[in-house]
Amino acid sequence: MIDFLEKNVKTIFSYPGEQILPLYNEIENSSIKNIMVRDERGAGFMADGYARITNYIGVCLVTAGPGSTNLTTPIANAYKDNSSVLAITGRCQRKYIGKNYFQEINMDFLNFYKGYFVDKAEINYVANAFNDCLTNKKPVQLNIPADLYKEEAKDINTNAYIDINKGDNEDTLNDIKEITAKKPLFLIGQGIFGTLSYKEMLKISKILQKINCPIATTFPARGVINEKADNCIGLVGRRGDLKSLLEADKIINIGSSLSYNTYVESVREKLLSKTLNINLKLKNIKELKEFFENLSIENNNWITKNNNKFSPSGDYSNKINEIIENIPEDAVIVTDAGKHTVFTCLLKNCIIPRNIISSHSFGTMGFGLPASIGVKFGTIDFNIDREVVLISGDGGFLMNIEELQVVSEYDLKILMIVMKNNNLAEFCRIKNPNFNKIADAFGIDNCYIEKADDISSEIKNYLKKNKPLLIVVETENESLPKPNV
Repeated sequence: MIDFLEKNVKTIFSYPGEQILPLYNEIENSSIKNIMVRDERGAGFMADGYARITNYIGVCLVTAGPGSTNLTTPIANAYKDNSSVLAITGRCQRKYIGKNYFQEINMDFLNFYKGYFVDKAEINYVANAFNDCLTNKKPVQLNIPADLYKEEAKDINTNAYIDINKGDNEDTLNDIKEITAKKPLFLIGQGIFGTLSYKEMLKISKILQKINCPIATTFPARGVINEKADNCIGLVGRRGDLKSLLEADKIINIGSSLSYNTYVESVREKLLSKTLNINLKLKNIKELKEFFENLSIENNNWITKNNNKFSPSGDYSNKINEIIENIPEDAVIVTDAGKHTVFTCLLKNCIIPRNIISSHSFGTMGFGLPASIGVKFGTIDFNIDREVVLISGDGGFLMNIEELQVVSEYDLKILMIVMKNNNLAEFCRIKNPNFNKIADAFGIDNCYIEKADDISSEIKNYLKKNKPLLIVVETENESLPKPNV
């Protein structure tokens, strides 16, 4: 198993335990970076962040019982957001399964999409789980009983199972040659990324900008086309534009699951009735280029782009805007769940894929910090030259604050910004600890800001260095604009 992992995985996020100790020790002595987290939730969220920025697989390893139950929320989050997280979990020896043994519990609860219970020492379990996870963009559990580590794998021909190019788009490409509509509109979701490499993902924008037709995106796909392009409408749905969707007489959907965040309740059935779904599972950028070159679209860019962006009006949104204005345009912004996410979404022009990474469909508090760590390791492993910026609320930041130890231990250059308004949305007020003293305890540089004018200089100083920084931004509470429903 370790041979397979070494060939296909650069980094694993893990927490040790009795039922996985043989594998954990092998990874420690292998070429794989083994990042020890401080809570299993952190391992799951880090693997998720890693998978999103790399468009590859993020791997986490945890023990049986409580180690695995702690993965429940991260794996549910990955399932809702279509993220390739491979969760390797421990189990007691096979003879004790189903009995009242230490940490023994049925672990099918992690199989939100799919799971493999490894009952034989055969490497195909691992390879098949790996392929399912990568090609279907869903989390997969690989549950391994402890006694199997003592057995020698019967099949060591791991290359025989690596075939992510099974199947093709030939039928789709041949069936759809022409789009006939007076007002066609392309809706692009993150499914368009397929199994493309990060460098290929960057090339999609130029292809889409040549299309003489309006293009809209879902939240996870923002930046697939530069939102400054003339034919880009930008985000549509609950926190975006609805007018263009309603005016179009044909919506050509590529890669969107059409969630309620995109097709909101009030107009959902109307939009579904005029939607053409194109299922492209791209293996290389050439396929996408050929698809659009061979596609006939009779009508021109019929819609006038709406440039009426949301403008900051209160203390909270003004400070978010100041942050966005001072970080690089192509920085990876990772958000937690809360008001900061909405304001970031409304104020940021996305120019590149994965400009914003959020818990889009699950709204998970505690996602931000560990996910940003996973993103950072992904940029390192795949030579992705982008700054990583975490924007978090005070409530969500506290939920996995122990992962600051990973930031400190590896001296990860992440700009971590905590918007401290002492409120959980409109639910209630909260009391916060001194975040700066906590950063001091972890040995992380930090500062405290009350005025928006001070944000610029702190970020500029950070960008000149190669070390992490925590900025605590004291801010007043501010109501959110009403979403489209």
